[in-house]
Amino acid sequence: MTTTEQQLKKALWIPGWYELDQPLFVGAHERFWFYQNPPADLPNVESYDYVFFNQLSAAANCQVRTATIMSIEHAVLGALRQIETDGLDYIFHPENGEPLTVNAEEEPGKIFGEGPEIADWSVTVMLAGVSEPVVDTT
Repeated sequence: MTTTEQQLKKALWIPGWYELDQPLFVGAHERFWFYQNPPADLPNVESYDYVFFNQLSAAANCQVRTATIMSIEHAVLGALRQIETDGLDYIFHPENGEPLTVNAEEEPGKIFGEGPEIADWSVTVMLAGVSEPVVDTT
């Protein structure tokens, strides 16, 4: 089955900052951690098939699945190629434009240098080939 024939699933990624988040890049096919039961206070959580897990929550509330990232979309930045989450600054890579370095520790969400004013850093991630939960998480 080709990727275009696979059913795409919609996932929500909300940064917890402080190196607590999974990095994302278009084309990645790997294991991702999702909430089993997403926190009820997340915005519009009911409109997503999955919500990416971050380490602000207890690990008992997570499940691991393999999937391929088909697209990453931010409400202000538009389509993204990648979000780097290693270190105490995250780097958002728009498809059309320069990467934005965003503080993830002292002033989470603050852009270093020039950039748009962004209050909500959540992104919508379209996934293909999402597996059933993986039992072996090693």
